[in-house]
Amino acid sequence: MTVPRAFPFLDGPSGRFGARLVPRGDAPGAIPCGSLIEAGGLETALAELIRRHPDAERRALLSLWSRHYFYSLIPSVVLSGLDEARVLPLRLSETAVVLNGDGVPAAVALPHEGAVDPGTPVPDRLIPLARDHLEPLIDGLAAQARLSPRVLWGNAAGYLHWVVEQLDTPAGTEADALIHSPSWPGGWKNALDEPMRYTDCPDARQARRKVCCLLYRVPGRKLCSYCPLLERKHKERPN
Repeated sequence: MTVPRAFPFLDGPSGRFGARLVPRGDAPGAIPCGSLIEAGGLETALAELIRRHPDAERRALLSLWSRHYFYSLIPSVVLSGLDEARVLPLRLSETAVVLNGDGVPAAVALPHEGAVDPGTPVPDRLIPLARDHLEPLIDGLAAQARLSPRVLWGNAAGYLHWVVEQLDTPAGTEADALIHSPSWPGGWKNALDEPMRYTDCPDARQARRKVCCLLYRVPGRKLCSYCPLLERKHKERPN
Protein backbone atom coordinates (compact mmCIF):
# COMPACT_ATOMS: atom_id res chain seq x y z
CA MET A 1 0.00 0.00 0.00
CA THR A 2 1.01 3.64 -0.41
CA VAL A 3 2.82 4.97 2.64
CA PRO A 4 1.07 8.10 3.99
CA ARG A 5 2.94 11.30 4.72
CA ALA A 6 4.56 11.39 8.14
CA PHE A 7 3.37 13.61 10.98
CA PRO A 8 4.51 17.25 10.50
CA PHE A 9 6.60 17.19 13.70
CA LEU A 10 8.95 14.80 11.89
CA ASP A 11 9.79 17.48 9.31
CA GLY A 12 12.32 18.76 11.83
CA PRO A 13 15.25 17.14 13.68
CA SER A 14 13.09 14.38 15.15
CA GLY A 15 12.78 12.90 11.66
CA ARG A 16 16.45 13.03 10.78
CA PHE A 17 16.88 9.25 10.90
CA GLY A 18 13.70 8.59 8.95
CA ALA A 19 10.18 10.01 9.23
CA ARG A 20 8.07 6.86 9.50
CA LEU A 21 5.36 7.69 12.01
CA VAL A 22 2.09 8.43 10.21
CA PRO A 23 -1.50 9.31 11.16
CA ARG A 24 -3.59 6.19 11.52
CA GLY A 25 -6.51 7.94 9.86
CA ASP A 26 -4.43 8.26 6.69
CA ALA A 27 -3.55 4.55 6.64
CA PRO A 28 -6.84 2.62 6.31
CA GLY A 29 -5.04 -0.48 4.99
CA ALA A 30 -2.60 -0.69 7.90
CA ILE A 31 -2.58 -3.83 10.04
CA PRO A 32 -3.62 -3.19 13.67
CA CYS A 33 -0.62 -4.03 15.83
CA GLY A 34 -2.84 -5.57 18.47
CA SER A 35 -3.95 -8.21 15.96
CA LEU A 36 -0.36 -9.33 15.40
CA ILE A 37 -0.14 -10.92 18.83
CA GLU A 38 -3.39 -12.85 18.39
CA ALA A 39 -3.66 -16.30 16.80
CA GLY A 40 -2.65 -16.06 13.14
CA GLY A 41 -0.99 -12.68 13.62
CA LEU A 42 2.43 -13.94 12.59
CA GLU A 43 1.08 -15.29 9.29
CA THR A 44 -0.60 -11.95 8.62
CA ALA A 45 2.60 -10.05 9.30
CA LEU A 46 4.79 -12.31 7.18
CA ALA A 47 2.37 -13.17 4.36
CA GLU A 48 4.30 -11.47 1.54
CA LEU A 49 7.70 -12.52 2.87
CA ILE A 50 6.49 -16.12 3.07
CA ARG A 51 5.21 -15.88 -0.50
CA ARG A 52 8.61 -14.64 -1.67
CA HIS A 53 10.64 -17.06 0.46
CA PRO A 54 8.44 -20.15 0.93
CA ASP A 55 11.32 -22.33 2.12
CA ALA A 56 12.78 -19.84 4.59
CA GLU A 57 12.45 -20.32 8.35
CA ARG A 58 9.63 -18.32 9.88
CA ARG A 59 12.01 -17.33 12.68
CA ALA A 60 14.45 -15.73 10.24
CA LEU A 61 11.67 -13.97 8.33
CA LEU A 62 10.27 -12.59 11.58
CA SER A 63 13.69 -11.24 12.52
CA LEU A 64 13.96 -9.53 9.12
CA TRP A 65 10.43 -8.12 9.45
CA SER A 66 11.18 -6.86 12.95
CA ARG A 67 14.30 -5.01 11.84
CA HIS A 68 12.21 -2.94 9.43
CA TYR A 69 9.52 -2.45 12.05
CA PHE A 70 11.89 -1.26 14.74
CA TYR A 71 13.65 1.08 12.32
CA SER A 72 10.28 2.59 11.40
CA LEU A 73 9.34 3.06 15.05
CA ILE A 74 12.29 3.60 17.36
CA PRO A 75 14.35 6.48 15.90
CA SER A 76 11.43 8.89 15.57
CA VAL A 77 9.92 7.94 18.94
CA VAL A 78 13.23 8.32 20.78
CA LEU A 79 14.29 11.54 19.06
CA SER A 80 10.93 13.24 19.52
CA GLY A 81 10.84 12.11 23.14
CA LEU A 82 14.35 13.16 24.10
CA ASP A 83 14.69 16.28 21.91
CA GLU A 84 11.14 17.63 22.14
CA ALA A 85 9.77 15.88 25.25
CA ARG A 86 6.95 14.66 23.02
CA VAL A 87 4.76 11.99 24.59
CA LEU A 88 3.30 9.72 21.89
CA PRO A 89 0.39 7.23 22.02
CA LEU A 90 2.27 3.93 21.84
CA ARG A 91 -0.01 1.31 23.34
CA LEU A 92 -0.07 -1.65 20.99
CA SER A 93 -3.86 -1.51 20.72
CA GLU A 94 -3.68 2.09 19.45
CA THR A 95 -1.16 1.54 16.67
CA ALA A 96 -0.96 -0.12 13.26
CA VAL A 97 1.78 -1.08 10.82
CA VAL A 98 1.99 -0.10 7.15
CA LEU A 99 3.70 -2.69 4.94
CA ASN A 100 5.33 -1.87 1.60
CA GLY A 101 5.23 -3.95 -1.58
CA ASP A 102 8.05 -6.15 -0.32
CA GLY A 103 5.99 -7.16 2.69
CA VAL A 104 8.11 -5.37 5.29
CA PRO A 105 7.12 -2.47 7.56
CA ALA A 106 7.51 0.97 6.01
CA ALA A 107 5.72 3.03 8.68
CA VAL A 108 3.96 2.80 12.02
CA ALA A 109 0.57 4.49 12.30
CA LEU A 110 -0.41 6.32 15.50
CA PRO A 111 -3.86 7.70 16.41
CA HIS A 112 -2.49 11.23 16.92
CA GLU A 113 0.77 13.15 17.26
CA GLY A 114 0.85 13.19 21.04
CA ALA A 115 1.74 16.26 23.06
CA VAL A 116 4.90 18.08 24.09
CA ASP A 117 5.42 18.10 27.87
CA PRO A 118 8.86 19.40 28.94
CA GLY A 119 8.16 18.28 32.50
CA THR A 120 8.14 14.60 31.53
CA PRO A 121 11.10 12.82 33.20
CA VAL A 122 13.49 11.10 30.78
CA PRO A 123 12.60 7.57 31.98
CA ASP A 124 8.93 8.28 31.26
CA ARG A 125 9.85 9.23 27.70
CA LEU A 126 11.32 5.78 27.04
CA ILE A 127 9.50 3.32 29.29
CA PRO A 128 6.15 3.47 27.39
CA LEU A 129 8.00 2.47 24.21
CA ALA A 130 9.50 -0.55 25.92
CA ARG A 131 6.69 -1.62 28.21
CA ASP A 132 3.49 -0.65 26.39
CA HIS A 133 4.62 -1.44 22.86
CA LEU A 134 7.77 -3.50 22.42
CA GLU A 135 7.21 -5.99 25.24
CA PRO A 136 3.74 -7.23 24.20
CA LEU A 137 4.64 -7.19 20.49
CA ILE A 138 7.89 -9.09 20.96
CA ASP A 139 6.43 -11.61 23.38
CA GLY A 140 3.43 -12.25 21.14
CA LEU A 141 5.29 -12.64 17.85
CA ALA A 142 8.20 -14.59 19.32
CA ALA A 143 5.83 -17.11 20.90
CA GLN A 144 4.07 -17.71 17.59
CA ALA A 145 7.37 -18.20 15.74
CA ARG A 146 8.91 -20.26 18.55
CA LEU A 147 11.75 -17.78 18.56
CA SER A 148 13.70 -16.60 21.59
CA PRO A 149 12.45 -13.08 22.44
CA ARG A 150 16.11 -12.14 22.95
CA VAL A 151 16.58 -12.11 19.17
CA LEU A 152 13.90 -9.47 18.70
CA TRP A 153 14.95 -7.49 21.77
CA GLY A 154 18.47 -7.45 20.34
CA ASN A 155 17.17 -6.07 17.05
CA ALA A 156 15.24 -3.34 18.86
CA ALA A 157 18.11 -2.52 21.22
CA GLY A 158 20.50 -2.04 18.32
CA TYR A 159 18.43 0.84 16.95
CA LEU A 160 17.74 2.31 20.39
CA HIS A 161 21.40 2.43 21.39
CA TRP A 162 22.45 3.75 17.98
CA VAL A 163 20.02 6.67 18.20
CA VAL A 164 20.77 7.58 21.82
CA GLU A 165 24.51 7.56 21.13
CA GLN A 166 23.99 10.38 18.59
CA LEU A 167 22.52 12.74 21.19
CA ASP A 168 24.94 15.13 22.86
CA THR A 169 22.33 16.62 25.20
CA PRO A 170 21.51 16.28 28.91
CA ALA A 171 18.46 14.16 28.05
CA GLY A 172 20.60 12.01 25.77
CA THR A 173 23.21 11.49 28.49
CA GLU A 174 20.56 10.48 31.02
CA ALA A 175 18.93 8.16 28.48
CA ASP A 176 22.28 6.54 27.70
CA ALA A 177 22.84 5.67 31.36
CA LEU A 178 19.27 4.43 31.62
CA ILE A 179 19.38 2.04 28.66
CA HIS A 180 22.70 0.57 29.84
CA SER A 181 21.19 -0.28 33.22
CA PRO A 182 20.00 -3.88 33.78
CA SER A 183 16.68 -2.58 35.10
CA TRP A 184 14.34 0.37 34.67
CA PRO A 185 13.39 2.59 37.62
CA GLY A 186 11.10 0.51 39.79
CA GLY A 187 13.00 -2.72 39.21
CA TRP A 188 11.43 -3.84 35.92
CA LYS A 189 14.03 -5.74 33.86
CA ASN A 190 15.56 -3.79 30.98
CA ALA A 191 15.55 -6.15 28.00
CA LEU A 192 17.01 -3.31 25.89
CA ASP A 193 20.31 -3.34 27.78
CA GLU A 194 23.55 -3.39 25.74
CA PRO A 195 22.98 -5.66 22.69
CA MET A 196 26.67 -5.89 21.80
CA ARG A 197 29.69 -7.56 23.35
CA TYR A 198 33.09 -5.94 22.83
CA THR A 199 36.49 -7.62 22.71
CA ASP A 200 39.92 -6.13 22.15
CA CYS A 201 41.65 -7.41 19.02
CA PRO A 202 45.21 -6.69 17.83
CA ASP A 203 44.08 -4.01 15.36
CA ALA A 204 40.87 -2.65 16.94
CA ARG A 205 38.00 -3.19 19.31
CA GLN A 206 35.66 -5.82 17.90
CA ALA A 207 31.89 -5.59 18.40
CA ARG A 208 29.68 -8.67 18.21
CA ARG A 209 25.99 -9.07 18.84
CA LYS A 210 25.23 -11.05 21.98
CA VAL A 211 22.49 -12.96 20.14
CA CYS A 212 22.51 -13.81 16.43
CA CYS A 213 19.70 -12.14 14.47
CA LEU A 214 19.34 -15.19 12.15
CA LEU A 215 19.18 -13.05 9.00
CA TYR A 216 21.79 -15.27 7.35
CA ARG A 217 19.03 -17.88 7.13
CA VAL A 218 17.03 -15.66 4.77
CA PRO A 219 17.84 -16.58 1.13
CA GLY A 220 20.45 -14.24 -0.32
CA ARG A 221 21.77 -13.11 3.07
CA LYS A 222 25.13 -13.81 4.67
CA LEU A 223 26.57 -13.48 8.16
CA CYS A 224 26.84 -9.81 9.08
CA SER A 225 30.09 -8.36 10.38
CA TYR A 226 28.67 -8.26 13.93
CA CYS A 227 27.49 -11.88 13.98
CA PRO A 228 28.58 -13.89 17.06
CA LEU A 229 28.86 -16.95 14.81
CA LEU A 230 31.92 -15.38 13.16
CA GLU A 231 33.74 -15.51 16.49
CA ARG A 232 32.84 -19.17 16.87
CA LYS A 233 34.09 -19.91 13.35
CA HIS A 234 37.34 -18.09 14.12
CA LYS A 235 37.88 -20.19 17.26
CA GLU A 236 37.18 -23.40 15.35
CA ARG A 237 39.60 -22.52 12.55
CA PRO A 238 42.76 -24.69 12.73
CA ASN A 239 46.01 -22.86 13.45
